[in-house]
Amino acid sequence: MNKSKIIKKTNGIFIDMPLETNWEFLSGLEETSGKIWEVNSLVSNEGRTGKLSGIIRYCKYFYYSFIIFLDRNKYEKLLCWQSFYGIICAFYCRIFHVKKTNKVIVLNFVYKPKGERGLIGKLYFKWLNYCINNQYIDLYISASLTNCKYCANIFNSNINKFKFIPFSVKDSSSTPIHDEALAQSNYILSLGRSNRDWQWLIESFRGSDYNLIIICDELRYPDLPDNITVLNNVWGDDTFKYIKYCKCMIIPILVGSVASGDTVLVQGMSFSKPIIITQPSCLADDYVKDGWNGLTINKVKEDLLIALHKIYTDDNLYHTLSENARKDYLTNYTLLQYGKNVGKQIEQIVKNTVDIVNK
Repeated sequence: MNKSKIIKKTNGIFIDMPLETNWEFLSGLEETSGKIWEVNSLVSNEGRTGKLSGIIRYCKYFYYSFIIFLDRNKYEKLLCWQSFYGIICAFYCRIFHVKKTNKVIVLNFVYKPKGERGLIGKLYFKWLNYCINNQYIDLYISASLTNCKYCANIFNSNINKFKFIPFSVKDSSSTPIHDEALAQSNYILSLGRSNRDWQWLIESFRGSDYNLIIICDELRYPDLPDNITVLNNVWGDDTFKYIKYCKCMIIPILVGSVASGDTVLVQGMSFSKPIIITQPSCLADDYVKDGWNGLTINKVKEDLLIALHKIYTDDNLYHTLSENARKDYLTNYTLLQYGKNVGKQIEQIVKNTVDIVNK
């Protein structure tokens, strides 16, 4: 009698960055999930220098996602660190009407409207809604509870498919760095790209006595005041020296319901930096306790200047914010902890599936 060949499936992680040796996230994931995971590095986002680089990036998203789609039957579980890999793979699954054969978990999920009133914005929303509301994706993990509720509502989807797990970064605070010029500069730092209200921040610093450095590869701003410097060619690990030597950091959020800024926030906390967050924002809701591990302000110039005055003049407050930011990072936002939290959620999905089958 012929016996069907049993194919042993593995579990796959798909990331959009070079794989590090001894990746702490992987260690935490395998510890709580009890499974071995195969890591696939498919780098599509290598800095944005213009519209062409953006087009190339999205082309890579669709190309790499198609590779995942073709290889999907090799995996029992697919964990997509780059959320678009999971979303676009589900898109291929739906248009080709394939059988669902694995668990798919999308990490770092966020929805940012792209000009909702325009044609492109409407098409993007409809396409994303088509990808999200289907059987192929089992869970969306977001770095914000506010964003989970927002996405479940706007896509008219089951809230149980969205789970809040705080984002985490590698601890790079002990990286050997020395830059005498920066050390003597006495500046405030703001960095990032997505969902930032740069106009408010720049105009709020205009005419003030504070120096501001902004790191953003996409920001082009006419008539910058002399106390503001914009750097368009600094990415990744090169930002660490700017974080290390800054007096404090500020994250000006444009749309409060959109999850963004979590990477910068947690990175700053790992360096023990006091951080000012504008509200409303997911960061103010989910990460920052005003006066304990950061300061939250309304987007009013006077409120910003008052917060900066406190940072520069109240030594007790400064040290409180610094110490608690570092403490909060070590307790909640290490990559090891992030991996453990994600692993627990994956095992809960498996348990729920078994319970349903056994009923």
